[in-house]
Amino acid sequence: MIPQEKTTFCFSAAQGAACASVCAGPIPVRLGDRHAEALALLVPLLGCGEEAAAMAFDGLAARDADPAAAAALGAIAGEERVHDSLLQGLARSLPPVAAAALRRQARRFHIDLGRGSALAHLARIAAIDAGVCLILSRLLRPGSPLAGDRAVADMLARIRLDETRHVRLSRSLVLARADGRSLEDLALAARHALVSVVMLAADALEDLAVDPARIEADLGALPGGLLRA
Repeated sequence: MIPQEKTTFCFSAAQGAACASVCAGPIPVRLGDRHAEALALLVPLLGCGEEAAAMAFDGLAARDADPAAAAALGAIAGEERVHDSLLQGLARSLPPVAAAALRRQARRFHIDLGRGSALAHLARIAAIDAGVCLILSRLLRPGSPLAGDRAVADMLARIRLDETRHVRLSRSLVLARADGRSLEDLALAARHALVSVVMLAADALEDLAVDPARIEADLGALPGGLLRA
């Protein structure tokens, strides 16, 4: 197998770390031009999040005094790097698009997520990862363009399944160490910041049969009970 070029979506620190050995190759995309271009705009948004998450979970694992928690956080970082590699492969299968502004805002957003304590960071991660699961679920809704492309749908469904576990772990660590309700305002602010980034790709979402207004409203609210026991 010929190694694929190692690139990054947003963070140069992720260079070379996205692929444990060989980067995932391009996948066979069977979307029409309009849908392929719309997905090409969304992939850097998702990929930037995976790069940031891998670095964040690595950092959280290194600082956690509980060996079991540190191991779990480190394992998640590894899964995020796999997601990053998969999305890089998908990006190579899609047409080039102008996404510089989206990348810049996404990068600033993920840098801001890491501010404050480790617990605050975990609470924000739980809220954002739950938002990513929501976005992927809407993109993969039966009858949608992406649901009709088996290779793309299977890859995104795999990422969504992993992200649901990441939400559960982040949430459980927060609730084991603090009253999660004290962190709800921080988590909600992170969701609002996520909305501002996602809405830069509102036209792409609409092209992929996702209602931008509805997802804006849903992302702007914290899921009930997310940070409550």
